[in-house]
Amino acid sequence: MVWRLEDPPGNESRKIVWEVVPYLRGQGVDLGAGDFKILPHAISVDNMHHAVFGHTVRPDVFIQDAADLSVFGSQTMDFVYSSHLLEHMVDPKACLKEWYRLVKPGGYLILYLPHEDLYPKMGENGANPDHKHNLNNDMVIKWMEENSAWDLMENQVRNQDREYSMLLVFKKLVKAPGIRHQYSYNQGRLEKTALVVRFGAFGDLMQASSVFAGLKDEGYEVTLMCSPPGVDVVLHDPHIDHFMILDKDQVPNGNLMEFWGWQSRKYDKFVNLSESVEGTLLGMGERAPRFWNPLVRHERFNRNYVQFQHELAGLPHKPQVMFYPTVEEKAWARKERERVGGKRVVMWSLAGSSIHKVWSGMDNVIAAIMLEHPDTHVVLVGGPEAQMLEAGWEKESRVHRTCGKWSIRQTLSFLGEVDLVIGPETGVLNAACQMDCWKICLLSHSTWENLTRDWKNTLAIWSENTTCKGRGENLTPACHLLHYSWEHCTKHEESGTAQCQFDIKPEEVWEAMNTVLTNLNRG
Repeated sequence: MVWRLEDPPGNESRKIVWEVVPYLRGQGVDLGAGDFKILPHAISVDNMHHAVFGHTVRPDVFIQDAADLSVFGSQTMDFVYSSHLLEHMVDPKACLKEWYRLVKPGGYLILYLPHEDLYPKMGENGANPDHKHNLNNDMVIKWMEENSAWDLMENQVRNQDREYSMLLVFKKLVKAPGIRHQYSYNQGRLEKTALVVRFGAFGDLMQASSVFAGLKDEGYEVTLMCSPPGVDVVLHDPHIDHFMILDKDQVPNGNLMEFWGWQSRKYDKFVNLSESVEGTLLGMGERAPRFWNPLVRHERFNRNYVQFQHELAGLPHKPQVMFYPTVEEKAWARKERERVGGKRVVMWSLAGSSIHKVWSGMDNVIAAIMLEHPDTHVVLVGGPEAQMLEAGWEKESRVHRTCGKWSIRQTLSFLGEVDLVIGPETGVLNAACQMDCWKICLLSHSTWENLTRDWKNTLAIWSENTTCKGRGENLTPACHLLHYSWEHCTKHEESGTAQCQFDIKPEEVWEAMNTVLTNLNRG
């Protein structure tokens, strides 16, 4: 639209906030924020000029003039955002240089400005008397050419609804010979585009990889909206064309629906997998399903996780969960395999993201492996918090302790070199589910139907006689609940693990392990 004198005044940043969210990760400043900060985590910078109009302005950082940001160090910000400020500055070219100074390589300068073709020019009826320049996209880009290397990510003229502005986003590039200015904004997209939303942990993203592959099979260009650290496991998935990575709580939970609605309109297909498992097939928090009768909960929630995600995406159920290591990661894994040695390698995933994803009988089974299969080595994997579970195996050369040493991508890359992987319901087990190596999965809050039904070469083991808060008097094979504390999960005090995991006996796990290793050695 073109601005009209009778239009009500509006906070300009509110009009663009959901458009620029992908560029507002990390630490950054909102220059001239006034009484509306673009997102809660931004550092508002203002001279309180708007207070004369009755606005309540309490900036995080007070400055007299946005042309001088010497209070901030060079390359200290992941983003610098400014809305309807540059046109007020005496020397906008110098301001852009000063603002750009703050941006780290890989960070963004985001400019939302009135466009001279959509807003009254200086001297015209209705023009802002404080404006010192009439602006357009080409003019700002030309001013920016004197700054170090950048990539123009957005170059929009925005005249929708009550907008009369333009949006420019410059990504700061690392200085290198031959690199000056790039223009990614004008790279075309395929005819069919899909946006998939999946925030979650490693296992959640691995399950969602089957949806990415299914969409790619149907010819979609796929963009994934996700967050760290879960994104690490899909960073090199060939079925993902673009990433929209957001930090935890970058968009306040109360605004997610509005944000998703805004972003969904840009794509031909919108697939929201948030809470497709948690909250839908696993009761969470203090929501009503936690207090249902276990039999009712089991009846409603005993559905396959991956199949349900395919249904949400409107895709046929063709399981394609897969981790994709790089060439370099494969080479690293092969070298590690040589270092480990032995004829057979068992990877043991020690713990998952919830309190019930730990099994206490591991030491007994590893000891049996050492005795009965002398040419088998065991690699223990997990995060730094799992290091305590490695205790006691420091002097055994055939047990390799890697918890807190390998990254998640290194761990998953090494899956291609192992003969068997064992553990509770972790991202590691999910990543291996369609691989040829054997799996032994120790189920806790999920059933065989939920998780392992379609996995290749898999033995699922669960306690068949557990009485606990979630399963009642052994009414169901799983509680179908998320647990991050012991409030609704029964703890076996002696072992310190969940009752359902303690009730899986070491003899049962050893029998499965011994059977697989014996058959592998015969083969």
